Amino acid sequence: MLEPEMVANRKLRLFTLYADFPAGVRAKRLSGQITRLAGKDWEPSVEMWKLDAVSPIGHIKDMIAQEAGEADVLLIASSASAQPEPATIRWLNSLAGWKAKRPVSGLLIGLLGDEERAAGATDWMVTELALFARRTQMDFVWHRAEHGALDHGDWLAAGVENLLARKRSASARPPAPQLPPDGASVQPRGSAAAK
Repeated sequence: MLEPEMVANRKLRLFTLYADFPAGVRAKRLSGQITRLAGKDWEPSVEMWKLDAVSPIGHIKDMIAQEAGEADVLLIASSASAQPEPATIRWLNSLAGWKAKRPVSGLLIGLLGDEERAAGATDWMVTELALFARRTQMDFVWHRAEHGALDHGDWLAAGVENLLARKRSASARPPAPQLPPDGASVQPRGSAAAK
């Protein structure tokens, strides 16, 4: 039987932010591919939010930001990749602190464009996502969301496999030693104080 800590490490947390309904449908399909790539050794937890729903203030905004910040996989889906979407970047920037504190660097996935608007490597959204990934030390993969693009997950497999390898490695490390509270002294075994 696995220890509770090992079970927690076998969770694969996915968080999706989508800008429009068609992008959300494609993102849901891609989330299914990610969980299939991960296999049955990983328990998926999938959250999806529409961009205009994550802008409330206060506790809900903080809770959503924490969930996204702690996610292993952050999936951004938008049908428009060439035109600026400042709201998406503001939201991503609000996660930078959460992402920097993660013990295992995550995977950022961009699913961009649609059948009518093919995304390109120099598009605004691709560039901004790459900058965010670099700043938060996440791996970054992206793909055009044109017809049939999600039928083959080869572009995605290496990113997911690298993430899972990092998570396995982190869960195999022994836990860090617990430090005594401030002001407490540690006596070696067999010392006069220990007798």
